[in-house]
Amino acid sequence: MTLAEFPALAHLNATQIENLRSVCEERTLQAGANLIRHGESGGKLYLVLEGTLQVYMPGDGRDIDLAELHAPAVVGELELFTGRPRTASVRATTSVHLMAVSHERVLARVADGDPAVLKVMFAIAKTVACRLVSATEKFVEIERNAPAPHSDELRAFRTKLFSEWS
Repeated sequence: MTLAEFPALAHLNATQIENLRSVCEERTLQAGANLIRHGESGGKLYLVLEGTLQVYMPGDGRDIDLAELHAPAVVGELELFTGRPRTASVRATTSVHLMAVSHERVLARVADGDPAVLKVMFAIAKTVACRLVSATEKFVEIERNAPAPHSDELRAFRTKLFSEWS
């Protein structure tokens, strides 16, 4: 896959895609290589063009798998949006071809009102919002089926999620 075929870039013209390519670093990861480590500040957004990645939460002797991402995919968006350290670890499960762009460059272009970057940011935000909707639906389903002490805790967290963090 090329950048021009990447869904989040579908609304960009050839010049805009070339401008994006000029600030990206092309990388290839071998299966088993780590891309992101939980708790670290990576400072990069990744556009995965080929391959598969495993998103997981490292634990004491046991990793918890969160997702398997297949190209095309975006990785590193939460740190970009929140400024907080990486919320999970990510490793290649196959050979992965990707483009990396620093958060600093993305944010500078957003500040300049670059229409191409704004379009890409909107596409990424839409993906994050869809994930939140799915998580919320599952959260409510679990809350409804949880015994009283746990349902109260889940309800309190949900309230915090949609009020305190807005």
